[in-house]
Amino acid sequence: MRKCAQLLLALVLGLLLTSSHETFAQARNEISGTVFSELGRPVADIYIELVSDLGTSLTRIRTNPSGRFTFGGLTNGTYRVRILPYGTEYKEQTQEVTLANISSGNGSDRQQIEIYLRLNERAKSGPFAIVTGVVFAQDVPREAQKLYEDGVRYLAEKRETEGLVNLKKAIEAFPSYYAALDRLGGEYAVRGNTDRSYLEASLILLAKASEINPKGFSSVFDLGLVQYQLGLNSDAIESLRRATTLYGKAADAYLWLGKALKRAATFDQAEAAFKRANELTKGKSAEVHWQTAGLYHDMKRYKEAADEFELFLKIQPDSKDADKIKERIRQLREKAAKEQSE
Repeated sequence: MRKCAQLLLALVLGLLLTSSHETFAQARNEISGTVFSELGRPVADIYIELVSDLGTSLTRIRTNPSGRFTFGGLTNGTYRVRILPYGTEYKEQTQEVTLANISSGNGSDRQQIEIYLRLNERAKSGPFAIVTGVVFAQDVPREAQKLYEDGVRYLAEKRETEGLVNLKKAIEAFPSYYAALDRLGGEYAVRGNTDRSYLEASLILLAKASEINPKGFSSVFDLGLVQYQLGLNSDAIESLRRATTLYGKAADAYLWLGKALKRAATFDQAEAAFKRANELTKGKSAEVHWQTAGLYHDMKRYKEAADEFELFLKIQPDSKDADKIKERIRQLREKAAKEQSE
């Protein structure tokens, strides 16, 4: 049985490395930047999320060892770059970026930004203020560690194929290498936005990572996202519940848990999850209001759905679908008034 599992993992690791998927590298428009601590030091492995002007999460990556990140392949429009410093004492924050490629031919708009993390008021100041939570230590063979470090470096240098190959080799050298499983699983999860086979590979890697380290928030959370995207909804609910238990301040964990519960038509629990996400974001997340509005519509609570859509527009008044949303609000208020009069 163990040999079968190892063979399956080996097949998965080799499945997606035959091409470099240069779609990501051949970006027409691009947002890149660096994340710094409050002392001006680059911060590695901080989650960065790209959000559309509708408040929808498009993709999520982590900063490289130099604190850098890049989102490529973007069309013209307004985006929000959101910092998700899970497991730290830094605040979540968002920066808006507008891309407008107006040149002809192969022109592109490439915006570079710098983001300085801000500590929560209750956190200690100084160079060691960041709190990383539970540390998972492994006695990793030097060969595997070197392969992993080279893989991370290659990815930072945008040498995608070499980076993924080295992470794969690190796991082959040490099959229980948590950091390599977590990183490769996360890399595949990001690429799953355009290729389902990446999600299927990521599922196996992240499931193994979360089994090795059940307290690793990133692998458990990413596992839940992948399960959700693959339609494994009951598994996604279980993983996302675990993620909220591991780190109760992660608004996105509650947001995605709410989406999975909504899909399962467990509306009361979905509402509780969305409310918690709203508390953690202090009512400033457009996507939370958008998802809550959809939930209330499904529950036929039309007045509350209209209220949530209005809160969405208050946060994102420049949404390209603002007129359609306003019309939807009008229709919902008419339904609510009609029900009240009957």
